[in-house]
Amino acid sequence: MNGERQAARWPVLVAVGLLILITLIFLIEFILTTQAELAARQQAPGELTENTYLDRVAALLANANPGNGAKLVEKYNCIACHRAGAENRIAPPFAGVAERAPSRRPPLAAEAYLYEAITHPTAYVVEGFTPAMPQNYPDVLSEQELGDIIAYLLTPGAH
Repeated sequence: MNGERQAARWPVLVAVGLLILITLIFLIEFILTTQAELAARQQAPGELTENTYLDRVAALLANANPGNGAKLVEKYNCIACHRAGAENRIAPPFAGVAERAPSRRPPLAAEAYLYEAITHPTAYVVEGFTPAMPQNYPDVLSEQELGDIIAYLLTPGAH
């Protein structure tokens, strides 16, 4: 009777072992795929043109609300580095960014430069500053929030 019980366990043990193996394979594949997608999304394009990012940015700005963008830079504490920290050269100030952005990273348009600065902050670092910007904003900000922030930064009153 004892031998029959042990014999009856083998199919269950094999099934559990296979289930564990399949689960591990799935998890490893999921993690590798997620990391590859994240790396591809965070990688800035190689050669810049006048049209780099413009299709993406146009879609983000289509329904953007600059007033909400002003609130979002406070919500996400961007002001810590771009207002108070600007005095200590932690990050470039928001004040005057709408005027500086068109010539900051040729051939990018102002809105494309701001998009890149938020979504790929290490692609270009303004001279005199360190690459201190968080790199997770593409994951943290919704598309609406990203568009609102860019729209706000393009207004002459951004500070």
